[in-house]
Amino acid sequence: MTGQSVGHPAEKSIDGIHYKISGDGPRTVVLLRGLGRWSEHWLGVENLLAAEGLRVISIDNRGFGKSKDVLLAKDQNVDQFADDVSAVITKEAPSGAHIIGVSLGGMIALSLAALKPQLVKSLVIINSSVAGSKCSRLKPKAVLALAAVAIGSKKAYDRLAGVLLGATSSADKKTKLASSWSAIDARSKFTLGPVWSQLLAAKRFQGFSEMAAIQCPVTVIKSEGDLFIDPANSDFIHKQIKGSTLIKHPTAGHELAFDDTEWFVKAVTDQVSGRTSAK
Repeated sequence: MTGQSVGHPAEKSIDGIHYKISGDGPRTVVLLRGLGRWSEHWLGVENLLAAEGLRVISIDNRGFGKSKDVLLAKDQNVDQFADDVSAVITKEAPSGAHIIGVSLGGMIALSLAALKPQLVKSLVIINSSVAGSKCSRLKPKAVLALAAVAIGSKKAYDRLAGVLLGATSSADKKTKLASSWSAIDARSKFTLGPVWSQLLAAKRFQGFSEMAAIQCPVTVIKSEGDLFIDPANSDFIHKQIKGSTLIKHPTAGHELAFDDTEWFVKAVTDQVSGRTSAK
């Protein structure tokens, strides 16, 4: 890792969609989070990527974080989230960017690459899924953990951290993730209404036409210790995208960027630069 110094991120918005830019490197990377999460939930990973010489744009999806005042449609779909990302890239990186999508963010990335191929230089799809597969998607423990958060159960975030991180992750790491996310959600006055809209959008996202249309280089990253979404979904996406590369982390959970941050940063920087990634 190069360890370049990184200044304070620039906070911006377009049509109510908030984003921040970290670093000023020659390659632009766009980070897309998953269900009910936004840029704060990267917990500083964007700064580590910027320190590797990347210009990193992290976006708050509509309805969440500082984009929470942008309403979600009653029939919200993944393409509409992709349109918001497209507007940001058109403004900030009109020649194109490398897109890193985790979970729902991976679906948004697939949609964006199909709808606006001129804006996408490469994709990294991490622990994502599509409705068109025959794989189970959310695991039963994930559903129970989300329900615990929904009803405000005591230690709900500890339960959520337990399914977001791999079985080999330390108790201290799980505690840190739970406390960090709980504090972020409390500050933002997080509500669950928009999450259901995201869930319905994800449920409707078949993915076949999008995956067939993609022309840019694609890397699919699979956490084999994922307790939140069945890892078989990553295998399915890899098989559907011609010429894609599949990289596996043997133990990490769904929240790979936190579970093994060093591995994640190396994998992303290697893919963006065209180097061989961590295995």
